[in-house]
Amino acid sequence: MTNILRTAARSLRHAVPAGAVAAAVALPLLLPTPAQATTTDAQLYVWATGVNVRACAGVSADCPPIKYAQIGKRWVTAYCQRQSSEVVDGPYRNNWWVQVNAGGPIGWISAVYVRGGDNDQPVPGLSTDSDCH
Repeated sequence: MTNILRTAARSLRHAVPAGAVAAAVALPLLLPTPAQATTTDAQLYVWATGVNVRACAGVSADCPPIKYAQIGKRWVTAYCQRQSSEVVDGPYRNNWWVQVNAGGPIGWISAVYVRGGDNDQPVPGLSTDSDCH
């Protein structure tokens, strides 16, 4: 049985030209990568309750909470983050805002309410792209 496998392997080595093997290996490197391969979506945990999801990053009249969109104590999909107005909650403060989807409208929450990270620092491992979804 072992001799049969060796003979078959030897035949295959001679049947496929080296150039074809090289082309097959190089082809995926030349093709464009799919869009999803560059996404930086992350699953983050929101530790507080009643966190307002806002239409844009920041607390101002221009960034109102989205009506009926509050989240808390659950995992959310986060897309990216950017700096804006600072939010303080007890000993926690942060001027980073995270774009999230918690099963409702996509919006922004303060990084104060996301588990992990330090005061006034971005959430580790999440893109700081300025052009989010």
